[in-house]
Amino acid sequence: MNNHVTTFLFDQLDIRGRYVRLTSEWQQWQTNRHTTPVATQLLGECVAFLVLVASDVKSLGKLTLQLRGHGPVKTLVVQCQIDREDLKLRGMIEAPELKQVNFLSEAFADGDLALTLYNELTQTNYQSIVPIEGDSATQVFADYLSQSVQHPTRLWLMADEQHVSGLLLEKMPDTDAKDPDGWQRINHLASTLTDEELRDCSLDTLLHRLFHEEVIQRYQPTPAIYHCPDERDKLIEVIRSLGQDECERIISEEGRLIMSNELCNRSYVFSLTDVQGIFGIPTKH
Repeated sequence: MNNHVTTFLFDQLDIRGRYVRLTSEWQQWQTNRHTTPVATQLLGECVAFLVLVASDVKSLGKLTLQLRGHGPVKTLVVQCQIDREDLKLRGMIEAPELKQVNFLSEAFADGDLALTLYNELTQTNYQSIVPIEGDSATQVFADYLSQSVQHPTRLWLMADEQHVSGLLLEKMPDTDAKDPDGWQRINHLASTLTDEELRDCSLDTLLHRLFHEEVIQRYQPTPAIYHCPDERDKLIEVIRSLGQDECERIISEEGRLIMSNELCNRSYVFSLTDVQGIFGIPTKH
């Protein structure tokens, strides 16, 4: 199923998996972005990873992934709003000179990965930061998961301008008790997965090709959507907080007041007439 993330369980092995595939939502995300193919791939792999992690978070809130360093990637941020019915995504990469990535640690020289969870109920932030060490995004994220969840995981990520896909397998506490060879067997079968299969195949097809002899239970998929609604009304409140004098000073110097949302690749322009209307000043005729 496209634009969803699905959790599944190897019933007799206590091995859990999650799978995400974005198509039309990802294509909408790319509209007017003008990033290089390598930058698009890197951003998409980060999106796939964040969705796979966010789908396992039990609390409502926001999960933010940021990769930062001193290499050719200036900014890479992906956010996921975790709601009851879906996962709402947005994010951006600023890397105009990124033509190739031989080692991810070069793209983010002396860099780190920061994952921040904002818990809506307790209104608190939980953050973990690890250094970026590895050849690929898949390797960096897999290492992070192995450290953070304290049990073995395997991760496959794929992204291009049309598709984002990801597969995650987790060894659970009772795996060895149920079948001492289970984790090794599932890993061996999954190791045959190709980027082309991950890009082109549905979850049904992948599970049948890789694990057709296993008993697998699937759970209800969760929609994962690109979410960048018009925020002009929210920005009006920001303008009010700046004050009329400050807004008019900016307009006198710049000709207009521009407020940008880089995560959503969107700018909002306010004229002097707009600002005066916000502060309740009648328009002169």
